[in-house]
Amino acid sequence: MSSTTDQANTDRIKRIKYRAHHRGTQEMDIILGGFVDARVADFDSSMLDRLEILMNETDADLYQWIIGQPGTTQCQDSELLDMIIAYQREKVGSGA
Repeated sequence: MSSTTDQANTDRIKRIKYRAHHRGTQEMDIILGGFVDARVADFDSSMLDRLEILMNETDADLYQWIIGQPGTTQCQDSELLDMIIAYQREKVGSGA
């Protein structure tokens, strides 16, 4: 990868981290921010695209999907959502 591409990717990850930690609700700041901090370095460009799309959802929808509240709309990226849910369960289970 070129230096320009590396810098663009670094800047993109910084923007994603900022958005994940400044959602608007404290619950989603903690859940999504923690997930992004722990996992975003392993994501390729395609996964970053998917994450950014998911982060465009409202905090209310994201939170309802994560806690499994019935009667909510369907998440379009259930695989990524499942990764967030698994991370959160792992974190809560470990007492972190």
